[in-house]
Amino acid sequence: MLIQHFITGPLGVNCYLVIDENTKTGFIVDPGGESGKLVQAVKEKGVNVTHLILTHGHPDHLCGLDFYQRTFPEILVVAHEAECDMLSDAKKNQSAMYCGKPVSVEPDITVSDMDTMKIGDLELLFIHTPGHTKGGMCIYLDGTLFSGDTLFQNSIGRTDFPYSSYPAIRSAIKDKLFVLPAETVVYPGHEGFTTIGHEKEHNPFV
Repeated sequence: MLIQHFITGPLGVNCYLVIDENTKTGFIVDPGGESGKLVQAVKEKGVNVTHLILTHGHPDHLCGLDFYQRTFPEILVVAHEAECDMLSDAKKNQSAMYCGKPVSVEPDITVSDMDTMKIGDLELLFIHTPGHTKGGMCIYLDGTLFSGDTLFQNSIGRTDFPYSSYPAIRSAIKDKLFVLPAETVVYPGHEGFTTIGHEKEHNPFV
């Protein structure tokens, strides 16, 4: 598995291109904005990008969505079922304010807690982690966690929104993420990478 990291969009979202090197199949996590470098990497490596996965429906994670849908016309959008209401309503996700245009999407594939999916030879596990948003989720595969805005290095996602909950996000992290192996590498939606072991020892919010 090869992971490439791109900082995208107006709020510096971590967008990831994940490639199964055995099958040359790949997927994108959180399209915060347009990235020509990501597209160039896909072309250079001859990757078939099949899925675009949204960890949650906040606008800073959606600004590049239509760009990648145009660039990869067969791509399938994946999101948690509890996030569909926000994703489909540009007023609720407030995308015009952050992206300069309204963004709405009906996911092609919706998942629920602990669902799995194979992309190439990679098996993804979707973990529902509400608290930052109702349908926030993380993606676990092969000792790697894409945590969206649930878990950051020494921090967690904001819980001061009307639909957010500190008890919910704290519970999700403790009960669902901190049970993963300590060496699991965490790729969050913003800022630097970390590990589950580090966050169990040092995260002051959990």
